Parts: sequence; structure tokens; C-alpha cells
Amino acid sequence: MADMNQTDLKTMQTLIRLVSAGARKEDISGLSVDWNTVLPLAAEQHVVPLVACALLDSPGLECPEQLREYLLNAMRAESSTNLIRRQRIMHLLQEMKVAGIDAKVIKGYAVSGCYAYPECRRSVDTDLLVDVSQEKAAIDLLESKDFRVSIRGATSHHSVCQHKKYGMLELHVALYAELIREIWFGNVTENELVREEFVEVTDENGTFATLGYTDHLIFLTLHMIKHFILEGLTLRMMLDLALFFSKNKDSIDAGRYWKVMEKLHYDQLINCVLRNMISHGGFEQSDFPGISSDVPAQKSAILEDLLQGGYMGVKEKEARHKSGMQYNRQMILREKSQGQYALFMVLWKFRSGLNAMFPSVHKLCKKYPCVEKNKWLLPFVWTYHAVSFPIKNRHKMVPGRDIQWDVSTGDNVVQKRMKLFETLGMLDK
Repeated sequence: MADMNQTDLKTMQTLIRLVSAGARKEDISGLSVDWNTVLPLAAEQHVVPLVACALLDSPGLECPEQLREYLLNAMRAESSTNLIRRQRIMHLLQEMKVAGIDAKVIKGYAVSGCYAYPECRRSVDTDLLVDVSQEKAAIDLLESKDFRVSIRGATSHHSVCQHKKYGMLELHVALYAELIREIWFGNVTENELVREEFVEVTDENGTFATLGYTDHLIFLTLHMIKHFILEGLTLRMMLDLALFFSKNKDSIDAGRYWKVMEKLHYDQLINCVLRNMISHGGFEQSDFPGISSDVPAQKSAILEDLLQGGYMGVKEKEARHKSGMQYNRQMILREKSQGQYALFMVLWKFRSGLNAMFPSVHKLCKKYPCVEKNKWLLPFVWTYHAVSFPIKNRHKMVPGRDIQWDVSTGDNVVQKRMKLFETLGMLDK
């Protein structure tokens, strides 16, 4: 590895120590920090408030006074925003409960309780799980509160709901998308992924229901792996996993967890992630029952991939999407021919766009306000939308984006990531 990359890797390792200490209220006053390199990486990974938390509990940690004040102010601003949004979401959950909608919180607030300062864990969105039979009632309630709802497609497992005060809310009817359930998790039954009773969590903001501890650890892990394959990791995902596992280790069925990861061929990847948190984040091997005692050779490669791609792979967005779709192709070709794979993907893409191509009258009126005033325009606007939609989105259907034909791509990023998947045993049969 080049000297510059060694420096970058050291910076990432230092940042892992800082955010882990901030999340667990540890004193790391003796840590040497090059703030000129660490701060830009912390901003890129959206963990600045956690770095500020590390300063709060490490009075001896050297940091320029002006920078210290900036970090603490950023933490206060983020915390205030998060607290207000959380109160609103808790109130919304109560309204849903009164309306007979049984919504469960997944990720986000269900994980933030593992942080010493829950309000300092940045949450991009709120994820709620409802039974599919209650989906329409939930959407109607959200729309009555001025949420802008993008109804999920036929192959999707969640609708995206936007609000200027509540932020983004994802309304799930399943934990995993159809493509992932059917292709990636082919040899693991749903009962192996979700089998526990829901649990209730109570804090100063209220009470909410969420997944059982082992189910939730599996979900957090597979959610992280989905992003790793299709985009890239984030430091917060790695920290979420380590914190949730360590805090709830006595309630987690570690044997069941690792058995599922091994069947899915993700155990080496998880070992790499947790080993990095042990080596650089101050965690202990005993925090993660059942983890292999062997330190994987690919441990640093995970951090290199994180550095190379940036936050969720944004620096290599298109190439990483292609590598994810190439992984998907390899998984499908275990049981199907190339022709069957292509047909499967074309049908999947078509079904994915059906809801958007043929929206309800209500949605059509929202998209084309002229229809609301002139109902006679409805058939013409509907026809226009149905015809124009595939034309406007034709770039998503062309071979090479979602539908891959050959593993021998000339893209170095795709080749490198496919090699990483292979060395991690993720393509083993």
C-alpha cells in the first residue's frame, strides 16, 4: 500500500477510536489526534457530534480551543434537532396506536439507546414496520398529516414519506426487499431471520415496540451488508452493530446469529467489521460472543474500501452499483442460466416501475394539478404519463446498469470489489 494510503488508514483508525469513545463515554485523553486529517474524515462520515462527545469525556485530549468550541457547538445543534424530531416521532407513534396501527420501530431510535448520548447519533430517517394489512391505513394517516408519500413499487418493501418537520420516514411492510429475500437469502428461511417476540423499549421520550434482540442484530447486520454490497459501508453502521451486539450480548442468541451469517457466507465480513472495532475502537472480544478467534487477513481491506468509496460509496456511486448488480448476477447464476437471469431481471425491473408507471388517480392529481381542476383531462394525462415514464427512465433499463452480462468488466472499481467479495467468501456456493 502507498504511504498516502497508510496515512489515510491511520486517520480512519483514529476516527474509529474517537467515535467509539464518544459513543461509550470513555476517557481517551492520551490519544494523539491529527485534527487536520481526522476532522474532514469525520465530516465525510457524518460523525462530528460523536467526536465532540469524545472531547466531553476526555478532558486531557489535546485539541485547539477554537476547534473544540466548533465541535461542541455542532454537537449541541445536532442534538437539539434530533431531540425535537424524536419527540415528534414518538407522538406520531402514539397517534398511530390510537388509530389501531401497530407500528414497530426498527434501526434508528431502537439502536440509539445503545449510545451514551442517544441524541448525538445522527439519524437520516425513521424506519417503521407495519403489517401489510395496515399499510393503507398508515399511509392515509401520514398523508392526513401532510406527509408526501411515494408508494412502494411491487418489488419494494417500503414506502418513502417526507415531511418538513418529521423528516424522512420509511414505512416498511417487510424487513428485506424482494430481490434480497429471494436471491441473496435463498438458502435461509424467513423463520431463521425473524422468530422472536417483539420487545418494548421505554425511555424519557416514551415507549415503542421493536424487534427481539437477536432478530434485530440479524437485521442490523444484513442491512449493513446490503449497503456494503450495493454502495459501501459507513462508520456509523459499523458502530451501530458493535454497540448493539455488545450492549445486548446477554439477551442475544449468539449461536443462532453466527449460524445464519455462516449460511449466508457473510461471517468473514462481519468478523472483519467487529475485529476493526476491537483493534481500533476499544471493544473487547468478549463483547461479541461467538466471534472467531482468528483475525481475518481482509480486516484492513474493509477500511480501505470504506475510505476509497467514502460515505455509502458516494465517491464511486455508479461503479459500486454495478459491482452490486454483478454480485446479484453471480448469486442468480448459481441456479439459473444467463438467459434466465436476464429474463428474471427484466421482469423485476418492469414490476419495480409498475406503481410509478400507473399511479392512482389521487397520485396523478398530485403530480399533474391540472387534472384536479379538469377531470376530463384524466385519460389523456394518464396515457401521457404511462407512455412517457419508460422513455424518461430508459437509462435504468439498459444492460450494464442493473442487468449485467459479463463479469470481465473493464471497470477497475468493479473488478476490485468483486475480488473483495470473493476473498471474503461471499460468493462461495
